[in-house]
Amino acid sequence: MGIRASVTNVVRIEQVVTAFLNHGLQVPLGRLRLTHCASWSCRAHCTIQRWMGRIPPETEWGVAVRETLIELGPAFVKLGQILSVRSDLVPAPLVEALRTLQSSVPPFSYEEVRERIQEETGAPVEAMFRRFTEEPLAAASIGQVHEAELLDGTRVAVKIKRPGIDEVVERDMDVLVWLADHAEKYSEAATRYRPGASARELREYTLRELDFRHESHVARRMAEHFADRPGVRVPTVYESTRGLLVMEFIDGVQIDDVEGMERMGVDRSALTHTALDAVLAQIFEFGLFHGDPHPGNLHVTAEGDLVFLDFGIFGELDERTQRLTALLMNAMVGGEIDRATGYLLRMARLRPDADPDAFRDAVGACYRRWQGSTVSEYGFAELIYDELSLGAQNGVIFPADMVLFGKAMLTIEGVILALDPELDLSKEAAPYMEALGKRMFSKERLEEACRRSAPLWWELAEALPTAIPMALDRLLEPSKSPRIPALAPVVQVPLAEVGMMVTGAMLMVSGVGPLVSGVSVLGLVVLGIGVAWSMLSRVRGP
Repeated sequence: MGIRASVTNVVRIEQVVTAFLNHGLQVPLGRLRLTHCASWSCRAHCTIQRWMGRIPPETEWGVAVRETLIELGPAFVKLGQILSVRSDLVPAPLVEALRTLQSSVPPFSYEEVRERIQEETGAPVEAMFRRFTEEPLAAASIGQVHEAELLDGTRVAVKIKRPGIDEVVERDMDVLVWLADHAEKYSEAATRYRPGASARELREYTLRELDFRHESHVARRMAEHFADRPGVRVPTVYESTRGLLVMEFIDGVQIDDVEGMERMGVDRSALTHTALDAVLAQIFEFGLFHGDPHPGNLHVTAEGDLVFLDFGIFGELDERTQRLTALLMNAMVGGEIDRATGYLLRMARLRPDADPDAFRDAVGACYRRWQGSTVSEYGFAELIYDELSLGAQNGVIFPADMVLFGKAMLTIEGVILALDPELDLSKEAAPYMEALGKRMFSKERLEEACRRSAPLWWELAEALPTAIPMALDRLLEPSKSPRIPALAPVVQVPLAEVGMMVTGAMLMVSGVGPLVSGVSVLGLVVLGIGVAWSMLSRVRGP
């Protein structure tokens, strides 16, 4: 099987390379860089292809890549869609071209649908559904959706995975990893985008999306978060398997269907604020957000409710990243670009060849451009997205979910501007961010943080009576080195660290207010500063 798989991959590599060459793109293979014009005969071939209309002479390279992915089939189309939200992995011109990439694949037959449902559930269609529409509502690269009714009459949407897609995607992902490794090895321009590691990450992400149970899990979590929020709906999931997803069917139109919303009498101004509030809540309150909120995944009901669909692409932010992101947005709105850049760098990791100063300069240039532009020319979300995208060019690597956050904000800003072209996202988000700041940095939040960490502080406080005298003894003992005077350790080691730890412990014991669960907050803070100072001193050395 291994040999057979290898032969299959070699055949597929040949097909992939040929497709790229036919679209006028270079393919580095070892020391040989293939191109559609590598020789006179190849130039003649391309001339004929252009004459036949297969290769437009003015085709830009990003567009050529997009057309190549479409030609290579569903797995590569899905790959392109994922890359369109990952500007940290691919250059900006390619991201721009891939944004318009849509699945254009024929639906598979109703007989295959019946077979897939039987395989996934162990029961025929008639045993699960009272009615099942043979024609699909939509067909995509991974699966297609049909309308149906459960036995009790509940109207549902049934998502079925395309037959054989697992094997196709796994094969093409293996080919992608192989090509990325070679690109990284032989192309200096590709190296800074980490194509090998990125391809492996994309492979893992894409294979995960093939299991519909992940999507159902996210949809259920999102539905719980929005349960008490009026104006937002997430379809109920009734059943899910690896290749089948049965969800509530909710009537509505796409959010960019302005005429349809006017016919239903939807208040577009109220819908705009609902959409913005829903996206901000996902990011800053839930820590779980829809990664691709384009119009096809956002529908509007006749009642004016916003419906989120398709959670195949999603992001998660931990509490620290949520806090830093909120501080970032507040700093940007307030014009404090240096502070905003500092928050960005705190969220990232630096490669050995990173240039933080160049990153700061580039972010500053983006900010000055934003200040001098109208909302339609250069929006607030586009500013955030560009700042995150600049990281790859300067060795500043952001977590994948942070880049996805930037893309989600950019997408929703585009949707909102279609509803209200004069809306300024930064101004509209300001009241929400102000209220969020009050909640995020409130006395209650501090008390809760102290309450969670109290056991650790108590453990440290119990150890201090023994640790401090031992530390003092070590500090005051004469140096064993003949080259250093005996009093040098006393001079070199700052006793203020020990003093702050002792002071903090005394404040805790004395119960100086304010108190949280009987523990002195002031004492905890002073003690923590002393411990942190001591740790930093050890890291720096004498």
